[in-house]
Amino acid sequence: MKKNVLKVASIYIGTLIGAGFASGQEVVYFFTRNGINGLYGVIFTSILFSLFGSFVLLQVHKYKIKSYHDFVISFFGKFIGKGIEWFLSLLLLSFYCVMLAGSGALFEEYFGCGKEIGIVLMSVICFFTFIFSINGLAFVNSVVVPLIIIGIIYIGTYTVHESKNLMDIFYGGYESEGNWIVSALLYVSYNTISAAVVLSAMYPLLSHKKVALGGGILGGTLLGCMLLFLFLPTYLCYTQVKDVQIPMMSIASLMSTKATVMYGILLWGAMLTTAIANGFVLIQTLEKKIKIKRIFVCILFCIVTIPLSQFGFKRLVHTLYPFFGYVGFFILFISLFKKIGHKI
Repeated sequence: MKKNVLKVASIYIGTLIGAGFASGQEVVYFFTRNGINGLYGVIFTSILFSLFGSFVLLQVHKYKIKSYHDFVISFFGKFIGKGIEWFLSLLLLSFYCVMLAGSGALFEEYFGCGKEIGIVLMSVICFFTFIFSINGLAFVNSVVVPLIIIGIIYIGTYTVHESKNLMDIFYGGYESEGNWIVSALLYVSYNTISAAVVLSAMYPLLSHKKVALGGGILGGTLLGCMLLFLFLPTYLCYTQVKDVQIPMMSIASLMSTKATVMYGILLWGAMLTTAIANGFVLIQTLEKKIKIKRIFVCILFCIVTIPLSQFGFKRLVHTLYPFFGYVGFFILFISLFKKIGHKI
């Protein structure tokens, strides 16, 4: 049972630690710019992620939900549910392509290779992961996620340890630019849609109610821990990293060239876990819809998505993320309205 708790927690974490999270960009925007109050936002966010993850997993276990199709239809009904299901399929496809594009951008800008190499390499690894279904997803996350956690904690700890020497250079104090409560709520709501979709496919791992509860709490707690060790270095070095594309890479460069390369690999791993989580759930649905063997669905999916990722990482993020953010808020509003309506 403990192994399943760890597997569920690692998949939950892997779904959310994509390029924006691991790069430090989301942390700077939603937490660090709020000053020291951003620390309260980190704690609040960890609690919300724990509650949300546990709630969704408990619903999946209780009602034996096996896909986001079942999750959406049971909650919204067939009429509204069909539309939302199409939207979620597009969201999964888009997020997967964004991670492929991010892999290409990382290989091109930091590893000195062509972006095609980064895109194809991630596609190949995703393909072999998809073939092994939920076991492949759980295995990759159980290997990669702990390494990412260790890497983030290491760099965060190093920065704090060296802050006495770096204080005069990087930290002169700065005023808060936002409200930490609003920022935390926006950050959590921004991530809940994709997280709920992936968690709705976790039923095979939920052997007991305690697995659902434990997986959600552990996942939320570890996410909070990672946010903390991303917040601390970006807070201490805020004036230096607030305008850069990949804040944590800039901070790692203060340590050594090896640290920069190491964090680049960790960032790529974070993109990979998010890609396989979104791709896995979409392939699971496509397999049921078109009714052909899984391996052919995997081949078709991985081939088709390579050209879609050629639009570029920055362009895809700037175009798709705001759109899905607004629609996501609409879905959450409908969910809340229906929930209140049932209680009344």
